[in-house]
Amino acid sequence: MTGDARVYPRIMVVGERRSRLVTETIRLADEYDLTVTPCDDIYSAATELARHPNRFLMVVGSFRQLARGKCDFFLLAQRKGVHCCCLLDGEAEVERNKILRAVRSGVRLAGGLADIRSFLDERLVAAGYRGADADGEDLFNEKFRASEEEIKALLGLESDG
Repeated sequence: MTGDARVYPRIMVVGERRSRLVTETIRLADEYDLTVTPCDDIYSAATELARHPNRFLMVVGSFRQLARGKCDFFLLAQRKGVHCCCLLDGEAEVERNKILRAVRSGVRLAGGLADIRSFLDERLVAAGYRGADADGEDLFNEKFRASEEEIKALLGLESDG
C-alpha cells in the first residue's frame, strides 16, 4: 500500500481522550498500523472531515457523542463517504429515532470493542488494505514464490539447465 493520503486509512476517534473507547481504539489503530486522529467532539471531527476531503477515514465514537443534535454528523460522514462505527452506551437511554437515522445513513452499531475490531477488519478488507503486519502469510503462498530459475536470474547467476 502506498503512503497516499487518499488510500492510507486513518481512524478518527471521537470522545474524551482518557475514555476506554478512545484508548482502546488508539491501541487497535496501532495494532493495525493505522494513523489515528483523536477528536474531542463531533465539532472537531466535522472540521477534520472538511480538512481532509479525499482521505480514507473511518470514524469510531460513542453513539451518544456522534448522534448529538439531529444526527447531522452521520449525514455529513455519509456525504463524504466516511464509514462510522458507534459504540452503544449501555447506561444511556438512546432515542429510537436517532438509531433509525444512524442505521439509514450506514452507521455500524457496536455493542462492544470486539464489534469495533470487526468494523475495522471489514472496512480494511473492503478497501484492499493489508497493513504492515500481514502475518507473513504471502511468504508461504506458492503463487508468490519464485522458482530456483527465477532467483538465479535475479541474482545474475547462470542456470544449471
